[in-house]
Amino acid sequence: MKKFASFFVLAAALAVLSCAREGTTGASDADKIYLDAFMSENYPGAKKTTLGAYILEDTPGDGAYIGDAEYVRVEYTTQDLQGNYGSSTFAQINRQLGTYSAINYYGPAIWYRGESQDNLRAGIEEVISTMNVGGTRKAVIPGWLFTTERYGTPEEYVKNCSGTTAVYTIRLAETFDDVEQWEKDSVLNYVTANLPGAQADTAMAGWYYKRTGEPSSEETFAEDTVILINYSLYRLDGTLLETTIEKLAKDKGIYSSSGDYTTKKITWHSDYSEITMGSDSSTDVVDGFANAFVHMHPGEKGTVVFWSGEGYSTSGSGSTIPPYCPLRFDIEIVDE
Repeated sequence: MKKFASFFVLAAALAVLSCAREGTTGASDADKIYLDAFMSENYPGAKKTTLGAYILEDTPGDGAYIGDAEYVRVEYTTQDLQGNYGSSTFAQINRQLGTYSAINYYGPAIWYRGESQDNLRAGIEEVISTMNVGGTRKAVIPGWLFTTERYGTPEEYVKNCSGTTAVYTIRLAETFDDVEQWEKDSVLNYVTANLPGAQADTAMAGWYYKRTGEPSSEETFAEDTVILINYSLYRLDGTLLETTIEKLAKDKGIYSSSGDYTTKKITWHSDYSEITMGSDSSTDVVDGFANAFVHMHPGEKGTVVFWSGEGYSTSGSGSTIPPYCPLRFDIEIVDE
């Protein structure tokens, strides 16, 4: 990153700022003066967008034009103006920053470009709106463009919005309009390759179960029966996120001395939505996981795979399960 503006440029900018403050009420007037001075000194050749972002680097992609695609998958890294990293989807950068964890998710994120309140920030949307798949673009996005509001002019953003300016490096990996279908196709492809013969549940699209160990009995559990289980939770990239089996945790390098590696109690119901976990039946479980037990019998082992609509949906869970993330559970019902 280039060194910041010289003392003389800064002094001039501050002089202008002191004058500009009188009679101005914009939320980001001062920030704009600061950023204009910074860019003039450090990146005089940067291409300025209509709304006021700056394109620093642009490597065109040879894939499809983004167009009006409602969803995009991107890899990205954020920095401040001094070059300090903020966040990144790349494992290597997180290793360099000392923030890497073996179970965290590193890979393309899915961004929604629609018109609801969850749409992209205005500055990010403008930067990616003319990209092609496979392309990479690095841009300085002013803080006042980090808003989901939409205005007609750059001046309106400066007047009404504020935020922290950031440098985004974004690679456009893929685009699609139907995220649910995209995810269910991904699950089907995984099951076809890894669990041939798995059975779909027609009442729960995007859900598959395969018996991997024969039951000790074909009996059906009675309502409110408490059963003991072992389970292991994976993302479809093969990463083990949690398990009740101590040896597996050690083999996969996620063992913790404070972990609870014991069988869990499930209170069984024929209606999977009422199935709970815990000695006091206090813990709800995601639908895709619960539905497996309706298909299982005493002593049975099985694997269930399902899309995020039956899991953690558009919110994900912490840093290990991103939004729109299918899951895999390996389950064993333990005979007492």
